[in-house]
Amino acid sequence: MKTLLLFLLLLITCNASFANDNKVCQKCHPLIYKEYYDSIHRKSSLANDAIYRAVFEKEHKEKERGKCNSCHAPSAKNLQQEKEEPISCIYCHTIKNIQKYDEANKNILTGKKKDFFSAQEDKRNRSKVTYETTTSFFGLIKRSKNSPYHQIEYNNENYYNGNVCMGCHSHVNNAHDFDIIMLDAYIDKKDKNTCISCHMPQTMGSKTTLSDSKTHAYHGIAGLHKLSKSLGKYINFHVQKHEKGFQVSIENLANHALFGQAYREGVLDVTIIRGADKIVQEPYIFTRIFGKGNKESMPFEATNILKDTLIYAKKNIIYNTKLQKGDKIVLTLGFRLISKKAAKELKLQYNKELTKIRILKTESFNF
Repeated sequence: MKTLLLFLLLLITCNASFANDNKVCQKCHPLIYKEYYDSIHRKSSLANDAIYRAVFEKEHKEKERGKCNSCHAPSAKNLQQEKEEPISCIYCHTIKNIQKYDEANKNILTGKKKDFFSAQEDKRNRSKVTYETTTSFFGLIKRSKNSPYHQIEYNNENYYNGNVCMGCHSHVNNAHDFDIIMLDAYIDKKDKNTCISCHMPQTMGSKTTLSDSKTHAYHGIAGLHKLSKSLGKYINFHVQKHEKGFQVSIENLANHALFGQAYREGVLDVTIIRGADKIVQEPYIFTRIFGKGNKESMPFEATNILKDTLIYAKKNIIYNTKLQKGDKIVLTLGFRLISKKAAKELKLQYNKELTKIRILKTESFNF
């Protein structure tokens, strides 16, 4: 009887673990799990993302949920998983390759639950790393390397050049074959910056409790939701004075346009400080306005672009306020997760977290 009870207890424990794969990973990777749990990857589903939910309810029918879930909640088999682990650790670490399609790309998975891909420069050419133990002083001291729970392959280039992200973060065409995401990043060995180097930078803290490493790849996903200011280093400001005013140049060092996602809005605030006075310039808005023919439309209805003021490689903006000696110009580049106009259209205008301006970079110039 005791044996039967123990077996049932073990079975229940295993089932609970597999019901939430990430909780299993948390045991050895608590810091990474903590970052993930507060990230947009954990909050990507209909249960957690207010903008996505509002768009889905306006555009789709419930029967199309699975199509969107292929990126927003690929790991979820039920509503509880959709809330807790819509994109699991196992899912991202078993992406073998990316299949490119015109409508949207697709992740090709290995289907193996204990054989993962990862990136580490000093192991880059190693096809598979398994658990090893060594002893010394007649067996009194035991040392271990790697994980006893899963194997790791370090030779998948997709995890170094950022292509692993392109299954979901490349493009999505609407029913009119029009790209509403437009994050197609040109990624190859010549690129200095990749999705991973920008959005998963090395940060302090050990990646696992099994061994001590000084840093780990940040799994909170640095970007528009977390550590926004950390991305400011990929943006350069330049200010040039001329006879009738001045020119602000914004240099984008990322390998994709800034603020290109549907509903997103970038904002450049420019203030001239002249003694005790502040001369505030009209904010410059970076956005894509979607259209159906000549009329403005929601992204899922769009067939063309009516206006495009995004920041690609470089953006020059002219201001007609003459500068004087001693002036200081303060530039602040920020963004809204969703424009106020789109928020109203989607009935999200009272959610101030979505429409508040988040700062990417601030810099001042003296004349």
